[in-house]
Amino acid sequence: MANLDRELQAALGPQYVVEERVGAGGFAIVFLVRDLSLGRRLAVKALSPDMALSRSGLERFHREAASIARLSHPNIVPLHFAGQHGDLVYLAMAYIEGESLADRLGREGALPVEEAVRIFREVASALDLAHRRGIVHRDIKPANILLERDGGRALVTDFGVARVADEANLTTAGLVVGTPAYFSPEQVGGVTSDARSDLYSLGLVAYEMLAGLLPFGGTTTNESLIRRLADKPAPIRKVRADVPSALEAVVMHCLEPEPTERFQTGGEIVSALDGEVSASTGRGGSILRPAPRHRPGLWAGIGATAALAAAVGIWALTRPPRLPPGPVTPPGMVVIPAGVYPIGSDDEANARPAHRVTLPAFAIDSTEVTVRAYRRFVQETNAERPWGAVAPDSMLPVTGVRWSEAAAHCAWRVRGGRLPTEFEWEAAARGLEGRRFPWGDIPDTTAAVVARPTARGPAAVASHPRGNTPLGVSDMLGNVWEWTASRYLPYPGGSEPRDRENLYVIRGGSYTYPIRYTTTYVRGGVEGSPADRADIAQTGFRCAAPLPEPPRGR
Repeated sequence: MANLDRELQAALGPQYVVEERVGAGGFAIVFLVRDLSLGRRLAVKALSPDMALSRSGLERFHREAASIARLSHPNIVPLHFAGQHGDLVYLAMAYIEGESLADRLGREGALPVEEAVRIFREVASALDLAHRRGIVHRDIKPANILLERDGGRALVTDFGVARVADEANLTTAGLVVGTPAYFSPEQVGGVTSDARSDLYSLGLVAYEMLAGLLPFGGTTTNESLIRRLADKPAPIRKVRADVPSALEAVVMHCLEPEPTERFQTGGEIVSALDGEVSASTGRGGSILRPAPRHRPGLWAGIGATAALAAAVGIWALTRPPRLPPGPVTPPGMVVIPAGVYPIGSDDEANARPAHRVTLPAFAIDSTEVTVRAYRRFVQETNAERPWGAVAPDSMLPVTGVRWSEAAAHCAWRVRGGRLPTEFEWEAAARGLEGRRFPWGDIPDTTAAVVARPTARGPAAVASHPRGNTPLGVSDMLGNVWEWTASRYLPYPGGSEPRDRENLYVIRGGSYTYPIRYTTTYVRGGVEGSPADRADIAQTGFRCAAPLPEPPRGR
């Protein structure tokens, strides 16, 4: 990191002083920089060294600069300049004194209604301009909404994952970027999304500002993602009774599962909050009765709930036809959204080169297959048991299972069941942001069963929740190696692995591997059918499956 500090200082020259690192995004590191000539502070975003030599990374970074430069709005963080110095590329934005909306919500929970409406309106206005310029943000969340210390003005930042609609040569079918907790149904399903996806995410932010929590509940992010494919959240007023019914209607209209049933532009949200016109879906028809013109709007008259409802004149919400249910996640599995995932690393000989792969949405086991689960398979299919006279503890990951046996178990257990490909396994472990470890980028020996004095063997599955991925997948590093469906072959442009004949890729390391050698991109190779099961005594597996089609009709 010190090297990057020095490189950025050299690139900016003596007119600027790099003071400190203040944050990191999915593909860049942010520094606080002082402009000595103008006496101002800048937030300078430098492309992460991991992406500095990637053509796609450079294109993405320059796209961000071009996108922001086209936007001039009081609620969008302005771009001052961008530059490139050797392999280092950077852009300088205004430094906002204050905090993020995520910081505020984490500290205080639900906001006062009036303040929540103001932030809601300001962000909608900012998105309206961006969308009219053909720019989709694709990662609207509280962390990307900054609040000025003086006055609390909201500013949208980090258009680094924006898709510029007219740059078809830089878009890939199925591309999904963003933060899962704030995904729209389109992002969850991996289908093409547009500006209305941003408006759904903004609806989630508005709901959280008013209710103090995200909608859809569920014990995991995965459950929440599945529910939003077809359902609307519980009314805000069930959580917080002082929210005006008119305001609730606007938020809930943002959260329609079907894009055509939502607000179509940020400007429509602003108008609905101002009470100038009724909210309308356009092609879907009006969902709210017209507001009398002579009465003040929501923004002007937000003082009292009853008076507000009368002033805006929103009398009833017509419920749209219920959509068919979305895909059902197979039991015990987690949905991995469709997207373009980082694969491999230039730091690891057999994982070179780093590249990206487009994957459709799929489901994967939340834990390694246990002895208990495999025992049922043995009992019902008369398969050969991989243990001796006495089975290991039932909640340990089953090991010693040959590749073909593992594949047969997956096919038996769930329709379409199979071993995950190595790309699917890595996507589930790394996420769209390309984490080094399932939990983040910092090693943590308490998050996985890896080589240390207390590790005498594998542990019960899901016994190290600190190591879970953000979507709730456990034990993807350490504990036991895991079979994949993939042959042990070199990546395109990579070096040929040694003795790769008849080998299958295994992933994740085991309880004998030090954490410094156990990352989300480390690959191993093992013969699929060894004569001695002792050769795979530290190898287990988990299953994957396609997402089943939802039931049709009633």
